[in-house]
Amino acid sequence: MSVTVYLCPVPEIPAGVLAALYGQLRAHDRTRADRFVVERARRLFVVAHRTVDFALTQAGLDYPVIATGNHGKPYLSHHPDVHFNLSHTEGMIAVAVARHVSIGVDVERRPERTHDLAAIAARVFTPSEQATMTVSADPVTIFTQFWTAKEAIMKATGLGFHLPAKDIELTVPGPQLRRLPPAHADASTWWLHAEAIGDTWLALAAPRPTVRIVRKIVAITDLASA
Repeated sequence: MSVTVYLCPVPEIPAGVLAALYGQLRAHDRTRADRFVVERARRLFVVAHRTVDFALTQAGLDYPVIATGNHGKPYLSHHPDVHFNLSHTEGMIAVAVARHVSIGVDVERRPERTHDLAAIAARVFTPSEQATMTVSADPVTIFTQFWTAKEAIMKATGLGFHLPAKDIELTVPGPQLRRLPPAHADASTWWLHAEAIGDTWLALAAPRPTVRIVRKIVAITDLASA
């Protein structure tokens, strides 16, 4: 089993290139892009959804029908064997594609504001995870990698934030998955991968072992010319 993750760094984009990417979007994605008031958020949305279409084309699917599940996770209604997931943060987009297994991906930038991390951790981390963060020499890294991994797992289940973050428990090093609600199988059967890419953490999760990650770096120019 393998998962391909497309990583697209998002630098400052010339207006002409952004316009070209916007023109390549599906009609409903252009409508969604038009709703953004903040230009930075609009730019990230345009590049992210163009990256999704690029990744699916690379998988041999040209503009397949994308539907949305009960809890908001997108899926391919005519290609149930192909699973994909999107995440973006300031400066980075990640799209994961896998066959025959649900996949979750998350990317998070290391937070610059750290004074309120303990309060946030109290809401989304278990007591054990909070203790790990407290005794760590680098609690910001622990916070970022734990949260990124939790989001990837939540997305892989198809529930997203309908699965409470505190129902997932992680431990270090890794992080490793220690506990999930019984409805989602034993934690030992899950696959979880996390790594730092500069100041951004990437996490991938799937409900059964995945043996290989294929990383592909996608440039903005690749998206515009595809």
